[in-house]
Amino acid sequence: MFRQIVLAITVFASVSGSFPAAEWTRYVNARFGAAVDIPADFSADGPAPMAGDGKRFRASNGRAVITAWGGPSQGADFLTEMRRRIGAEEAEGWAITYRSETPDWAAWGGTRGGHVFYAKTILVCNGQQTANVRLDYPAADVPNFDAVVNRLGQSLAQDGACF
Repeated sequence: MFRQIVLAITVFASVSGSFPAAEWTRYVNARFGAAVDIPADFSADGPAPMAGDGKRFRASNGRAVITAWGGPSQGADFLTEMRRRIGAEEAEGWAITYRSETPDWAAWGGTRGGHVFYAKTILVCNGQQTANVRLDYPAADVPNFDAVVNRLGQSLAQDGACF
């Protein structure tokens, strides 16, 4: 019985959040100067819903999705825009459980109906554009995604063109 549990945990971890550093790739949105590291277990699953200015990546087990995109900065007040986006998440029923905002980046996360999300946006290209990433995954998988959340947040950066 113990052996079966250990085997089940090992298999689960291998498909849901245990991603060695060497197995990550870099996604670059050259048009908007946005880039982020993506675990090897995730594959491209079509364009991001944000006007096609990014990509969506799905875990091989289908349980988690990373969306990465770039775009123009939405006006002169970054913090106002981030507060609007966080408010929109709340209006969609997400309970915001983490929130950190600065003049040039914001990160937030929340839960809803057994799911968790983590999002981060940074200003790039001298404040003219943004780099964005969002990870959605089941709440049951939280311990397996701590390292993924950290890597996504740390690797989000400017890499590519500025218009």
